[in-house]
Amino acid sequence: MPFKRISIGAEPLQTVDDADAFVAGDMVREGADFAILPIIRCNEEEVMNWGHFEPEDLVIKSADNSYCLLGATSSWDSDYKYTETVVGIQAEYAGYTGLKGVVTSAIGNKVPAFGRLLYSILAKESSPKVYVRVCLSDENAWQKWNRVRVMCNHSPQLQVLLELDPSTEKAVDMKQWMAEPVHIVVLPESMFTKNAGGYPVLPRQHQATVAAWMDYDIAFVIQTTDAGSGLGDRIRYLRHLGQSQPERSVQNSASDEYRDILQVPLQPLMDHLESATYETFEQDEPKYAHYEEAMVRAIGDVAARIKRRIVLMVVGAGRGPLVSRALRAARRLEADVHVIALEKNPNAMVELQRKNATLWLNKVEVIYGDMRNKQFVEKADILVSELLGSFGDNELSPECLDGALENLATNECVCIPRRYTAYVAPLSSSMLFRRAREHTGSFKLETPYVVNIHAAHILDDAQPVWKFRHGRPVVPTPNERTSSTVFTARSESIVHGLAGFFDAELYPGVELSICPATHTPDMHSWFPMYFPIQRPLTVDAGAEISVHMWRRSSGAKTWYEWCIDTSDSSGIHNVNGHEFWIGQ
Repeated sequence: MPFKRISIGAEPLQTVDDADAFVAGDMVREGADFAILPIIRCNEEEVMNWGHFEPEDLVIKSADNSYCLLGATSSWDSDYKYTETVVGIQAEYAGYTGLKGVVTSAIGNKVPAFGRLLYSILAKESSPKVYVRVCLSDENAWQKWNRVRVMCNHSPQLQVLLELDPSTEKAVDMKQWMAEPVHIVVLPESMFTKNAGGYPVLPRQHQATVAAWMDYDIAFVIQTTDAGSGLGDRIRYLRHLGQSQPERSVQNSASDEYRDILQVPLQPLMDHLESATYETFEQDEPKYAHYEEAMVRAIGDVAARIKRRIVLMVVGAGRGPLVSRALRAARRLEADVHVIALEKNPNAMVELQRKNATLWLNKVEVIYGDMRNKQFVEKADILVSELLGSFGDNELSPECLDGALENLATNECVCIPRRYTAYVAPLSSSMLFRRAREHTGSFKLETPYVVNIHAAHILDDAQPVWKFRHGRPVVPTPNERTSSTVFTARSESIVHGLAGFFDAELYPGVELSICPATHTPDMHSWFPMYFPIQRPLTVDAGAEISVHMWRRSSGAKTWYEWCIDTSDSSGIHNVNGHEFWIGQ
């Protein structure tokens, strides 16, 4: 799938007298989608003397084109004593005219005063969105932005307009900024050079930076000293650059729809899954190919050990994708295998019975029941399940497989999967934190979410927190776990929580992973977990980040608790499962 159409705006640096004339003329003619224009053209002292705007003071004189305009305020960093008041008046006028938002000048050195000014604007009921201009040519750009963001209590109305540095001679690592609420990336006119044909292009190092941003939901703005001199060519070049990006696979494109969308984890033991949910999982070809390979190896090994018919049991069979793969694995080896499908969802049982009659030709024994307490005379030589969740054990695979192995398996039964490990890593993501804070529920920042993490920065490599192993003989052990892990921040950043992953060994030599470093190619059944914290923590580059996690159980409930310690502490989240728990 190609990239969607890129939104590209213009920011003229020359004097503009009338916004409506600019929109109807230069903006439309050069192909820009929107423009950033000054709100006023008079000086601040005149505004204070009159107490209001006169028409001739304004560049943006009406609401006629507010849908395609951002209003740039005058500089707040001047020495004029009423600067804050004048900027506040401009923000009120922007709200009155319905502008898409206001753009501030660069933060400068008066950070506390700037933060107070923005918070006073954002605290008003009719506040427009505020885009803080952050210039990467300022070596302290992130530190200043972070101070302002914290002063403004992480307001979702506060966003970043990121102005790239044209003087850099190499590609810049933007991971830190891609975790921030960047909605506009500004390309100064001087970033462009001309190719042999005389058309504007970006040097290779800037091409790489811009192409990386094109994978995010942001707009670009091109600054220009003369809108009639080459702006249209630069806009067309950017659109061409976007259309030239590599196409993504169908699977990845489908997953893109869920980027940074928070989903409450499934409760498959308490709730019967819907057919559409099963169907989504079943479309993951790489996952089921790995399961089939694991079953082929297991059948081959078991067949070399026993001289009777092999019993392969799929527990939690759902609509039967693993059953189909089990039959195929047996055919590949021409092995005598009796396949049993066990399922507790009465609705999915209908589909299993239909497939057995039409697709599997009644070669499968379909049985209704719960693997944790079902009893069979015939025991399984191979026990197969797909109970893994985004954190490995978060759909209670340990509890389910303990019961299944105890009641349904021979003494030498092979379990697929054999082992799975949960991993965490500290994460920075303004997007995920904002969405968690806006989520429903009184303790919304104490609930883990399943999410296709995109606009985020993983601050260190993921590390294991605990693992589970399954097989015979069953060794009775509690399924509660505890872990303390130390990470090192790669850069100065702000921690918004933890990213959770897992990997699994289905059978020796066959593994699945959603960990960033070892992710199984094109597999999309599982998105990572996000464990938010109520109060983000700022960390220095090289600082230690200690992560403490617990897997706890009581009665029919299992839950996670988590805590992050830096020079400060997040406190322990979800104590006693008071907000989120998994029902058995």
